[in-house]
Amino acid sequence: MSISKIFKESLAIARGNPLIFIPMLLASIFSALVGLIFVGSAVPMMHGLSADQIAANPEQALAGAGAAAGGMLLFSIISGLVGLLTHSMTVGMADMAFQGEKATLKNGWARIVSRIVPVLIASILMGIIIGLGMIFLVLPGIILAFFLMFTLIAVVVSNLGAFQAIGRSFSTVGKNFGATFITFLIIIGLAILTGLLNFIISLIPFLGVVLSMIVFAIFTGFVTIFLVRVYQEMDLSSDTSPEVEA
Repeated sequence: MSISKIFKESLAIARGNPLIFIPMLLASIFSALVGLIFVGSAVPMMHGLSADQIAANPEQALAGAGAAAGGMLLFSIISGLVGLLTHSMTVGMADMAFQGEKATLKNGWARIVSRIVPVLIASILMGIIIGLGMIFLVLPGIILAFFLMFTLIAVVVSNLGAFQAIGRSFSTVGKNFGATFITFLIIIGLAILTGLLNFIISLIPFLGVVLSMIVFAIFTGFVTIFLVRVYQEMDLSSDTSPEVEA
């Protein structure tokens, strides 16, 4: 399996189907708005309270802290859910594009709606598994995330149930470890470049925020396209020797 060939094919799909990036962009905008509403409205309840004021009125301090924590938790849950749904929608649109079908927002939404239950179940299971792994010195969580990287793709592309998709992801990574590891390194490299670009862009007043969301949407959208193509090319019956040259 040629990783460079897959990368070029992914670039071609990205250039020819700009609508694929819309779901992740909308998710970024939605998350920003939700953050302003929930977190922004809760934090001021604690802002400006001195130590003496907190000691004099602990009930108000606890209420403010609870509101802030609740707002942040609700923000995380809503943003995470929207992010998973838009990621899955992007997976469906990328799969359609690679199959020669028209990757429209309407078709992408219809694809994810038909798989909404296994997507949600798989997402919850992944969160629990990776979360437990992160508790144990972080490294186990990273390793588990690596082996679970194709789970949602398997749910949408292969129409598998949540538990089957988790098993498929582990099997895919295990039987194609070399190719998957190179794919993982490429994604890390793209993430570093995106982070540096976003840091530079963030220095631009006002416009920097908008540009950062666009850059993030392009990054996450392309990574999804790339992962879908890698998954499609994986030989599940034997190890695939990766080729990085053209």
